Amino acid sequence: MFEVGKRYELRMIEGGDEIVFQGTVNRYEHPLIKIADAPASGRESRVPHGPIRYPIINVTSPNFISAYLQED
Repeated sequence: MFEVGKRYELRMIEGGDEIVFQGTVNRYEHPLIKIADAPASGRESRVPHGPIRYPIINVTSPNFISAYLQED
């Protein structure tokens, strides 16, 4: 379950590679989460710095790996 307004580190598969980015959940209606645009972050990120390319994520997709709540 995702909490609206909370920030998460998200991991997904794109083109066979794992990408990591952070975003704040704007809306959650299982299985979809809508995240705010946020710059890519983290050493493992393969997403170019700038807006996230995944404003809506299907958490049941085989490309979705995990999401971790970020402590404030």
